[in-house]
Amino acid sequence: MDLNKKIEQIIVDKGMSPSFFADAIGVQRSSISHILSGRNKPSLDIIQKILRVFPDINRDWLLFDTETPYDNQAINSQQSPVFQQVTPQLRENSNARESNKFMVPEDRIIQQNLRRKVERPEVPSNPVTPPISVAPEPTGKKIERIVIFYTDGTFMESKPM
Repeated sequence: MDLNKKIEQIIVDKGMSPSFFADAIGVQRSSISHILSGRNKPSLDIIQKILRVFPDINRDWLLFDTETPYDNQAINSQQSPVFQQVTPQLRENSNARESNKFMVPEDRIIQQNLRRKVERPEVPSNPVTPPISVAPEPTGKKIERIVIFYTDGTFMESKPM
């Protein structure tokens, strides 16, 4: 069984949704979605987070496909101290996320204000003088001909009158 299927099995066995599982282990929801769809393989960081949050998962089974999915000695994941600490916070966060769905994050407002400040050019107090055009000094040389080459392989030659 490949690692993606094992993660899917863990989610089903724990009775969690993929988004709740992602929040529980502290990764972005899109990461778990991509893993479950087969688009990405789980990184070492994700595997480590799964094993930290769910100590009852057999490491050998997860990494090497040996033995059984769960350690016989491990405690139930619902009773693990990590799970008990994470669960109330996740419920609060998901409730807060639902209520703040239509609110603009404060950092985005600050960034927009900064952009507005940067985009306003300052008007100089002294008037700007136009640049002086400098014509080349006459050297006594005259143009004999001008040749223009086109991308289709043709050219045009022009001679001054």
